[in-house]
Amino acid sequence: MTRPFPAVMTQGIDEPSRFEGEVYDLEVTDGAIPAEIDGLLVQAVPDQAFPPEVDHLYLMTVAAGGDGAVRAFRFKDGHADFRTRYVRTERFVLERQARRSLFGNYRDPFSDDPSVAGKSRTTANTALFFHADRLFACKEDGLAYEVDPGTLETRGAWTAEGGITSKTFTAHPKTDRERGKLIGFGYAAKGETTRDIAYYVIDDAGKVEHEAWLEAPVGAMIHDCAATENYTILPLMPITSDLERLRSGGPHFIYDPDMPQIFGILPRYGDADTVRWFRGPPGFTGHTVNAFEDEDGKIVFDVLEADGNGFAPVITDRAGQAPPPGSVSSALVRWRIDYNGASLTLSDRTVLATVNGEGPHIDPRRELRSHRHVFVPTLDRSKLATDQNGRPQPVMFNQLSHFDLETGARDNWYPGPAATFQDPVFFPRSQDAPEGDGFLIALLNHPLEGRSELVVLESLRLSAGPVARIKLPMRMRLGIHSTWIDGTQVPAWS
Repeated sequence: MTRPFPAVMTQGIDEPSRFEGEVYDLEVTDGAIPAEIDGLLVQAVPDQAFPPEVDHLYLMTVAAGGDGAVRAFRFKDGHADFRTRYVRTERFVLERQARRSLFGNYRDPFSDDPSVAGKSRTTANTALFFHADRLFACKEDGLAYEVDPGTLETRGAWTAEGGITSKTFTAHPKTDRERGKLIGFGYAAKGETTRDIAYYVIDDAGKVEHEAWLEAPVGAMIHDCAATENYTILPLMPITSDLERLRSGGPHFIYDPDMPQIFGILPRYGDADTVRWFRGPPGFTGHTVNAFEDEDGKIVFDVLEADGNGFAPVITDRAGQAPPPGSVSSALVRWRIDYNGASLTLSDRTVLATVNGEGPHIDPRRELRSHRHVFVPTLDRSKLATDQNGRPQPVMFNQLSHFDLETGARDNWYPGPAATFQDPVFFPRSQDAPEGDGFLIALLNHPLEGRSELVVLESLRLSAGPVARIKLPMRMRLGIHSTWIDGTQVPAWS
């Protein structure tokens, strides 16, 4: 590589790793990994393989534009092994052949090298999901890529045997485990900034059994979704796109504080004629928690909602402004929505808890059903460490939190100053364990020390601290979403 990375990408623990490899039998430095834990923790990681070659580098490119790598930890019999490997997307292969970056800013084809015009830009760097005994890495600007859960080798772009005709597929499909269905969609489905949405129901064999094309009222990010037994919810975020802005060299997304919250809701096998667009007061709709239908047939939709720009500072408003990191608060909000009601105005909203965090997890056995326990990495601003000049250290989430929606209780584990969590996973202790009784496993970064570790905690005893701490012999740059796959579904590693 003959070109250095820009300074903004080489600061601290989150500079590019550009590393593939494995460590067999990680060192447990404290406690013991419970022998009953059997599964695979996988995380999507944006990790630039080559420095971007653009005149103006947007922070969204730095944070979310990196080539996708799969970080994986296989737990079995009280041991943990580690592997990491890049996803061989079309983009990654082209750039490796050229030994330089060919694709420009985040979701901006106008900033690309002319040699890759019309090629897939996706990096598959945002999340992983498991369906039909197959593992997929995805980023919402392109198709998902299938990855072998043992070797992490890339098997290719996934179209569900040609059934997915959209150019894009969400990073957050939902699974109806009881019926073996995957509910997903692609927004900007016909190309960047379009309002087209392709909606899919995929069966337990991985084949499309329902496709519908919709048009959103606004060209905006639809990062997540939710599903009930009979309905699908598509929340539009106040992060809007514009083709002319993109053509003129501006950022793909900007934050629009005046945009109402908009939820597109349609029956599971619905289409453009049955989708209804509900609107509420402005608010930043974050990741969904869960959804289900109550005894009256109304949709109960739990979601994290921020009181400002939840993507600050990587996305600014029209004036190029963004609040400081950690200054925006979030809450766990419950909406009740009557799909068949006369009004399209959202009004039945309840704040269940003040959270100040993101990336919620529930017991997967309660998906599409009422739930009690929610686990979230959160930020306690009163515990932020400062440097010698009194400036807060760069911490995203400094504790793991458990919210009991039945009692209103909250339990936290704080690992100490200047430590920051990556996205955890939750899984039940056993299939017949009470709801929420299981384990949380999370990557914990110590930026000032340049090191990372894995921590294993009992989910209903977070404040007791880890039952195991696992040393990682290298720093782990910030990944995005993590997923847990039960060991019965994937082979043990050799």
